[in-house]
Amino acid sequence: MQNVQKPGTEYPADKGTGEKNKPVSQGWGLLLVIIATLCLSTEAVAAKIAYRGGATVMTALVVRYAIAAFIFWAVTLLWRMPWRLGARRFWQVVLVAVAGQATTVLCLFYAFQYIPAGMAILFLYFYPTFVTILAYFFLNEALTSRKVLALVLTLTGAAVILGQPVHGLDLRGVGLSVLAAVFNAGFFVAGARLLKDMSVWVFDTYIVSIVGVIFMAMGLAGGTLHFGFDVRTWWALIFLGVMTTVIALAAMFKGIELLGASRASIISTMEPAFTALLGYWLLSEVLTGAQIVGGALILVGVLLQVRE
Repeated sequence: MQNVQKPGTEYPADKGTGEKNKPVSQGWGLLLVIIATLCLSTEAVAAKIAYRGGATVMTALVVRYAIAAFIFWAVTLLWRMPWRLGARRFWQVVLVAVAGQATTVLCLFYAFQYIPAGMAILFLYFYPTFVTILAYFFLNEALTSRKVLALVLTLTGAAVILGQPVHGLDLRGVGLSVLAAVFNAGFFVAGARLLKDMSVWVFDTYIVSIVGVIFMAMGLAGGTLHFGFDVRTWWALIFLGVMTTVIALAAMFKGIELLGASRASIISTMEPAFTALLGYWLLSEVLTGAQIVGGALILVGVLLQVRE
């Protein structure tokens, strides 16, 4: 997919769009998706630090997206990127931001109130399946046997890592988690379509700005915004804004542009494995045999996508 950008603002892989440089472009795409996934895997740890420091969920979301919007707009304006959108394109981006990013986050947040977080995340990881199906119909991406096998392996690996008892599950939590997966899949596919004639950076700039405004309005309406917390909590929120939002979004959608939505979503299932490793290294959490087996299954699935 071609990305309309001002000369001098392209990513390194933008020059490799021809067939001759296709392996180079896909190599960049793989690297970017892995970087995005690694950044996202730190989200739970940073959010936990912020919540322990007194930040409410809505406050954390507002600060996170405000920081991200500031960085995106600063770079956009300093690099003089063509950021203005026509009315039709603007409302398309608004729809993607609301129905994709914001709704995914909210569905998952409310799902946590009804079922264990691990189980909610497991249902969320149905989204690569939905992405693969949607990409086949709406993006003309091939549905190969290798891709299906990779999907089965990565989902199985995620299930092993995130395995939870299934008795007594509240169907409201299950439904919200599956809805989060559906909306997240729509976010991937709709975003990929918009990137045909819109730069990744400008797309992300509008997405985080719109989502930030939505969460700000919700926080003000609900009276859940509180900013009186310590320096450590602020650092955790800054980390969420920079690493899990700016870097993660920019890298993920550039990876989607280079690899395709379905392949990128399958590769992103490495997130639970990264999260388990980070918990082992940084928080001295136990790394179980099941987590190692699950991580190995995900790795095999990802390698199948690399070789496709």
